[in-house]
Formats: sequence, structure tokens, C-alpha cells
Amino acid sequence: MNFSLKNIVNSCSFQFILKRNLLFLIFSFFCLNAGFSQENDFQKIEAFRDYKSYKISDIHQDNNIYIWFSSNKGILQFDGEKITKFNSENSTTLLSKNDSLFIGTENGLTIKTKKGFSNFEGKEIHKIIEHNNQVYVGSNQGILQFKTNYLQPLKTTYNLDFSVVNDIIFYKNFFYIATNNGLWKLDKLYKPTIIKELKSGTFNSFLKVNSSLLVVENNHAIIRILNEENFVKKYTKNDISNISNINDEIYVNTKNNGITILDVTSFNFKKSMNKYNSNLKTNTIYKVFKDAENNVFIATDKGVFIKKNSNYIKAPTLIIKNVLINFISIDSINNEYSNKTLLLESNQNNISFLFKSIAIQQTKNIEYRFKINKTFSPWNSTNRVDFANLKYGNYEFIVESRFKNSDEISRKTFTFNIDKPFYLKVWFIILSIAVFCFLLALIIDIYIRKINKKNKQKVQQLKLENHLLSLEHKALQLQMNPHFIFNVLNGIKALGNAGNTKELNKTISQFSILLRSVLNNSRLEEISLKDEVESLTNYLDLEQKMSTNTFQYYIETKLNNIDIEEILIPPMLVQPFAENAIKHGFSANKDGVITICFDVKQHNLECTITDNGVGFHQSKKINIDTSHKSVALKITKERIENLSKKGAFSIKEIKEETHIIGTKVWFKIPLKTDY
Repeated sequence: MNFSLKNIVNSCSFQFILKRNLLFLIFSFFCLNAGFSQENDFQKIEAFRDYKSYKISDIHQDNNIYIWFSSNKGILQFDGEKITKFNSENSTTLLSKNDSLFIGTENGLTIKTKKGFSNFEGKEIHKIIEHNNQVYVGSNQGILQFKTNYLQPLKTTYNLDFSVVNDIIFYKNFFYIATNNGLWKLDKLYKPTIIKELKSGTFNSFLKVNSSLLVVENNHAIIRILNEENFVKKYTKNDISNISNINDEIYVNTKNNGITILDVTSFNFKKSMNKYNSNLKTNTIYKVFKDAENNVFIATDKGVFIKKNSNYIKAPTLIIKNVLINFISIDSINNEYSNKTLLLESNQNNISFLFKSIAIQQTKNIEYRFKINKTFSPWNSTNRVDFANLKYGNYEFIVESRFKNSDEISRKTFTFNIDKPFYLKVWFIILSIAVFCFLLALIIDIYIRKINKKNKQKVQQLKLENHLLSLEHKALQLQMNPHFIFNVLNGIKALGNAGNTKELNKTISQFSILLRSVLNNSRLEEISLKDEVESLTNYLDLEQKMSTNTFQYYIETKLNNIDIEEILIPPMLVQPFAENAIKHGFSANKDGVITICFDVKQHNLECTITDNGVGFHQSKKINIDTSHKSVALKITKERIENLSKKGAFSIKEIKEETHIIGTKVWFKIPLKTDY
């Protein structure tokens, strides 16, 4: 009985233990299943198949929704469809600011803009942040501030300045610095007044969750910073590289143990991702990142994986990538001109717009339409539009994008103004009117001056002609003075009394011809040289007959083969000089000789009258009544000088040793012909 009871008791105990172990196994199975359940939502991004050997150090999304990856072989840009590689430098971290991408490298800082890359040498950089529009970097040797063209080290305290800065965060009005030489707290990065080391050790990877600040300590613990002296250890795991807040879950990334996901509030374990229960097929995790569309990226040594957000976004993100003015790109277009009007010159009227929508979920399901001050174009896949030879004025370019057949759209607006051509501007029109009025006034003034000048010239010409006529009239009066006429008439009377009919007739004929030629020529401005010679011949013949002094005369012409009838000369120009020689130069005891020579030289007609009289000055002394002579010479001289500016006149005595043997009158006038 006792034996049987004992056996029964033993049997019951065994069954209880068996049931307990079975329940434990079942519970463990469910726990393991919860911890190692298959995670198949992450899919490998095929665009990375050519970059699977790249070690991703950081993932960043810029304002234009592009995804950027820094790696040991350069930086990569991902638009949801394709990968674009830039440079080959070992990159450690990234930060975008406006249209510039700041890249931390093992040799300092590199900045990528539309113009290219700019390098600033320094220590290896692990973190880049922006605060109050200033860029700060954490390096292998303290904190640096980026200036316009260099990196400036910031002095804090000796231990911090020579520490490796792994991470920087601004939290509750203070900067927290995670280094390999402790956890630090500063009120400012530039010239701080508060510098405190909160905890010794190696720290990296800050994370703000639920108004709390977390940091990784010594790569195996996540601690919560409550205040300067109070730290709470929330979770421990080996090889923690960084932590991230992904959809209100804390992703603990490790170097070789996959990803552990914790509850963001309680820090309780929720699940893990590793090579056994996911598509990652690896435990080496570089970086976890969530983009603006709530897509999750995981960078591993086996490639980059993505878990797309199951809730599709309503409209794709739209950016104007570039604007070309006369086929030349303008810089920082999205930031600099997004809220103001771009002012262009009148010749900058060829404009091209490049735009793009980025949606990691649906990269190939996007269409666009646009308009410029008019109606929209049809929806299409074209992401570039060119406008040529736009007129001046204000323009508003609007581009929209959407997923095909969707009612939700994204819109970008770009306003610009093309200035008027200078010839249409008010100042130019006013200036043109002023210049026109000035030119018109100037032309009128010049015209009036020209008319006045012509009138003045005409007046001067008329005065000159009147003066010449007056001189000619006076010359005529001097030539045909009463004394000469009286002598001729007395001579004719004497010939009649003597009964010398033949000589009488000849003299009368010569006198009548002379009178007729003088009267006819007095009405003409110019006569032929032949007529002048004939008049002189008649006059000298009559003087030979009537003069009490005997003389001989000679008239010579040297005309360079020009016909004497073709040469023109003012009338009665030579006679006064011949008369002067006959009346005042010759004496009764000496035979006189008068030589008159006409010579053509260098487009001038030169005339020389020489006599062998007592001389010009001596005749003034001998003859008391010289008024007729002086007036005749003066008038003839004025006539010659007024005929032309090139005219010349001279009268001088001819000397032989100390004796005066005659007088020479010379003048020249421009040669004129009637052909």
C-alpha cells in the first residue's frame, strides 16, 4: 500500500515537471519566434548592384529629396531609380545646406555645389551640423567652424580640443559633444563660457526621443542623459555602432550582430533583424535611415535595402533643378530665387527650365505639365522646356507634377522679369527727344549760320564787285581824262589845218576805235587779252603822235601755246602804267622805250611794264602835279589786289650801279580762259 502510494506520488511529480517543461518550451518557442520572425519587407535596391562593395558611412536626404550616401569610395546620389557617383574620396558624413552638400572626409571637408567641388584640408571629420546658419564639424582633433574659404579650429578646453569628436547635438540650449575622451556639455561652440565634462569614456551617436537625449557609451550601452550628474542605462548590447529613431522604434545597429529594435518608450525588446530572419542576409549593418516619405533604408556589406512605406504619398516632390539663361546655368536657383523675381537684361530672353519630381516609391509613374503666363500644357513625361526670344515683361513659370491619373499635384512657381530694351525705356526716350531737339536746334542754327554766311559772302562779293566797278569806272575816268581827249582833238585839228588828210583820217579812225573799245569794255568784267592788246596799241599809237616826248613801245606775249583770244583779263588794267611812263617818266632829251610783256607762269598771268625813264621816285620830285598819277596807280593796284588773294603787285626802279635807268611795274593775276 505504501509502495503503491509512493509510486503514485512519484508519477504525479514527473507529469507535473513534464508539463512545466513543455510549457516552457512552448513559451520559449513563441519568444524565439517573436525575436527571430522573418523580416521580408526589406528589398535590395538593384541600382546598387554595381556598388555592393562600397562601405556606407552615412545616409542623408537633401531639400530636393535626393538620397545621398557617403562611402569609402566616394559619394552616391539616388533619385529612386538610378545611382550617380561623385568623386572617389573616402567620405565619412554628410550635410546639405541650400544647394550645397558638405562632405566630411578623412582629409578634411569637401563642399559640392553646381560649380563643382571645393576641398578644405583638415583632420578626419565624423560629424557636420548647422546651427544659426553656421556650419560646425567634429573631427579627429576637436571642433572646427567652416568659414568662407577655410576651417577654423575652435578653442574650448585642452582635453576636448585634442579629442576625437564622434557626434554633436544641440539639445535644450546646450551643445552635447560625444568624444573618445568623454561626454561634454557646452553653452556655445565659439568661445564657450560653460564647459563641463559630464562623463568619462567613449561616446558616439546621439538620439533625441520623447524629449529625452540618448547616447551610446563604449559601443555597448545606450544611456539616457537626465541631467549633468544623472545617467540611466537603458539597454546593453555588444558592438553598437549607432542608434536611430525609425517610425517610433529605436533601431540599434551593430557592426556584426544585426539590428535590434526596441520600444521607444519602454526600451523593451521588440524584434531583431539578422541574416537568419530577413532578406538582409548579413549581420554587418552600416547605417539605417528613414527618408521624408517614411521609406526605410538599411546599408549593409551586402548592398542597400529599402522598405517602402505602404501608405503611398499623395503627390511627388517637385523641384526646379536648373534654369538656363541663354544656355548658361544660374547657381542656387531653388534657394536664391524661390521667393523673389529674377531680373534679366533685355538680351537674356532665351530661358530653359529643368525640373524633376522625386518619389522613391513610384519613380516611373510621374508626369508633368507647365505654363508661362498662359494655359497649361498637356500632361507628359518631359522634364525640360525651352522658351526662345521672349519679349520684355513679367513672367510667371508654373510647373506641376503628379502620379498618373491622380488628382493630387505638386507645384513650383518661378517668376522672372525681362527688362525693356534700352531704346524703349523712358530715360532713353526722353534723352532721344532731348538729343533730337538739340540736333534739330543745332541743324537750324548751322543752317541759319550758313545762310548768314552766304548772305555775308554775297554782300562781300557785291561790295567787292561794286568796289571793282567803282575802280574800273575811276580807271576809265583816268584813262579818258579831259587832258588826253583835249590833246587828241588838238592833234586832229592841227592835222586838218596842215591839210594832211591821210594822217588825219588815220588818227580819227584810231581815236574812234579807242573810244569805242573803252566804252564797250567798260561794261564788261573781262575781255580777251587780244582786245586788251589792241586797245593798248591804239592808245600808244595816239600817244606817240600827240606826246611832246618821243618814245618807242613793244608789246610781247609768252603764252605757252595758249591762244591770245582765249585768255581773259579785266579791261583797262595796263593802260594807267603805260600812261604814267609816257607822261612822267620820259624827258625831251632822250628817246623813251616802253616794253609791255604778258607771260603765263604756273596758272598765273604775269604782266611786266618797263620803261627807260627817270625813275618812279624821281618823277615824283620833277612833276609837281601828281594827283592824276598817284590816283591812277592806287586804283589799279587795288583792282589787282581785289581780283584774287593770289594776286600780287610791285613797282620799283631799275638801277645800273648807282644810276637809275628806268622803272619796272610787275603784277600777276590768276590765269583765266574761256574754255
